[in-house]
Amino acid sequence: MNGLAEFFKTLGPARLAAIATVAAITIGFFIFLSIRLSTPNMSLLYSGLDLSDSAKIVQSLEAQAIPYELVGGGSTILVPENQVSRIRISVAEQGLANGGSLGYELFDRSDSLGATSFVQNINRVRALEGELSRTIQSIDKVTSARIHLVLPQRRLFSNENRQATASIFIKSNSGRLSRNQIMAIQNLVAAAVPDLQPERISIVDQKGSLLARGSSEDTASMMSLSLEEKKISIENRLRGQIETLLEKTVARSGQRSVPNWI
Repeated sequence: MNGLAEFFKTLGPARLAAIATVAAITIGFFIFLSIRLSTPNMSLLYSGLDLSDSAKIVQSLEAQAIPYELVGGGSTILVPENQVSRIRISVAEQGLANGGSLGYELFDRSDSLGATSFVQNINRVRALEGELSRTIQSIDKVTSARIHLVLPQRRLFSNENRQATASIFIKSNSGRLSRNQIMAIQNLVAAAVPDLQPERISIVDQKGSLLARGSSEDTASMMSLSLEEKKISIENRLRGQIETLLEKTVARSGQRSVPNWI
């Protein structure tokens, strides 16, 4: 030890400082290299997300202890490259990303000066559909919604008066929507779209069931359609109750399948 101390004394302060600097740089390089190798390569998971969708996905990633990065003010999420496919399947299964529907911010992302009137009309319809979809998704039991608006354009030298129509696809998380909720959705969309009547709006759920039928028939026909819808609703409710009772009975007996005659 005394010999080592004498050796360092003979080097002088300048050489000792140089050796210490080289040692610090070398140690820092190896630390950086180890951190770099242990950090996974980040790849794009989703971009152009609404902040509410981004918050749900981040919450799910944190619950699974998955590293992530937020880019673009939270609208873009990066995850480890080797987990992108698995995370996308998980996000889709949980229904956390609602398809990135765009509202009126669509006009903020486009160059309105160079757009033709046709493009402007298309963007206006898309923005209106996106805003209505977001509003409908805030209703209880509704997880996602898509709206297709048909807004006829006025034609010169034409006496034909075509009315606007709409079709709505709704995905619910538990059970069917109530009749009051369906009527509320119809009136909500009708009030937001010019010249659109509630009875001209069709609503379909993820099971392909017709919740509301849009029709241009007279009042008598509409009443018959309303009665038919009530009949279908009652039948579906009774069928669901019977299936629930049978599932409980079959579960107690150790069977898992429901008889085919339901």
